[in-house]
Amino acid sequence: MIAFVKGILEFSSPQRAVVEVNDIGYSIEIPSNAAAKLPDIGSEVKFYTYHHCRENEIKLFGFTTRDELKVFEIALTVKGIGPSLAQNIVSKLSPVEFQRAVRDGDHETLTAVPRLNEEMAQLIIIKLKNAIGKIHFDEKSDGTAPQRRAEEGIKAIVGLGASENTAEWAMAEAQKALGKAAELEELIRLALRYISKRPSRI
Repeated sequence: MIAFVKGILEFSSPQRAVVEVNDIGYSIEIPSNAAAKLPDIGSEVKFYTYHHCRENEIKLFGFTTRDELKVFEIALTVKGIGPSLAQNIVSKLSPVEFQRAVRDGDHETLTAVPRLNEEMAQLIIIKLKNAIGKIHFDEKSDGTAPQRRAEEGIKAIVGLGASENTAEWAMAEAQKALGKAAELEELIRLALRYISKRPSRI
């Protein structure tokens, strides 16, 4: 069992990273949101890992935090969820967002995950509802994640030349359309589309 891999980042893409450890390169499957968190090529990096071994398939899944690894592992306990879908959950939802969604029976947030349908969301809630609250995450659940994303999005849009009022309006509309689990990049793209239809407000 490989608990973590720590070494020099040799390569990264939205789905994969290669880490050199003592002249050996480890190919690691990573969540799509992890690439933006990684340091420059040639820098030291650490991934908390899950060693997946089944028949002829051997893969190493890596996460930048222990919390993400916990979500990945508990998602795998639900029948029908394999590593790819568990990886989608980690990519789309922060650990505390996933915890809150399961605890509150929030189908909307769970089905925002790619390839996770309504039936699977219900299975996750039934299977994990009692266990999810017992998991300790280092990140505290304060319910402000959507607000933080909105603030970051507004700041980015203002930096592109929009007024603060216009940025706030567009970001609010984007969150209404995409839901509170939407990623920052998705929110900004949609908000900019809204603004492009109302050029007089920039």
